[in-house]
Order: sequence, then C-alpha cells, then structure tokens
Amino acid sequence: MPSIYRKKLDLSIVTDALHIVGKHHLDMTHQTWECKIRTSYNLTDNILNLRELWPLKFEIEKAIYEYMFENKKFFNGYIYNSWVNVYDKGFFQAFHNHKEDCIKFICGVVYLTSDMSDIEFHIDNRIRITPEFCDILLFEDHDNHRVLPYEGENKRISLAFNYRKVDKWKGLLP
Repeated sequence: MPSIYRKKLDLSIVTDALHIVGKHHLDMTHQTWECKIRTSYNLTDNILNLRELWPLKFEIEKAIYEYMFENKKFFNGYIYNSWVNVYDKGFFQAFHNHKEDCIKFICGVVYLTSDMSDIEFHIDNRIRITPEFCDILLFEDHDNHRVLPYEGENKRISLAFNYRKVDKWKGLLP
C-alpha cells in the first residue's frame, strides 16, 4: 500500500465533531507517550463510540474502505481504539508507530482544527505533511511518525484511531 493516504472529510461532519469534542477537551488530562500532549484516554479508550461522534466514525470508515479499495487490499475489521489529541503551544509527539506483535492496524488521524503543526513520517525517507482542517491521513501501523512542536496560540485538536485488521475479505470484492 502507498505509505500515506490523504483526503478531505465532509466539512459539516468534522465541524460538528469539533463542537462535540470541544465540550470535553478541558477534561482531557491524560498525558502519555513521554511527549507533551493531552489525550482523551482518561475519559474513554474509544471516543468514536460516543453516539454524538458516530457521523464522524462512519465518515472515517468510508475513507478506510476507499483506502483499501484504492490499494486492492481488503480486510474485515473495526475501529479498535480512538482518542483525541490536544496540543497547546510547544506540545509535540516524538517518533513512534502503532505496531503490535499480534495485531495489525490501519492507523489514521483526522484534523479537527485549522491551526496545525506538521506531521513527519520516516518511512523510506522523511515525508513532511502540513495537514489542513477536515483532512484525514491513513497509514500502516509500522510507519514511524511524529508531530512537530505546535507553535500556534489556539488549541490544536486532532482525533487519532487504529482500525484493527481482522482477516482478509474472501469471495466477491467491492
């Protein structure tokens, strides 16, 4: 599969999701990954299971199916976990990946605000992407990536997720 898949999600769905997440962002206090970042993990391990966020969840799943269709690699699966990342000025994430020994994922991030910092991938070489509001990026779990320090004055908010690959589709393809 190509390393990174990028597309725009529906503006109204992402805008609604930002308002929903905005109600809870001050309660997101979990700090992890030895980085300066706040996440929603102290609230839930799968924020896309909130009924109010289902339209975004379905939009993400549609993008995942388009990604698989474009690459002719189809898997049954589901969004295994999802979380919101809140960045204040100076916050960042160091290089990491989402690889686990027994689980394979399609990973992704949706950009809920327009004030962003670059995400950098280190796959065969370094690839830097400046995300925009409503962008979704999809990539494989072994792809190393980091978020450069955020320099904006407003909150930078994104929603990340892992789509767990269960097994390959058999029979008719979409």
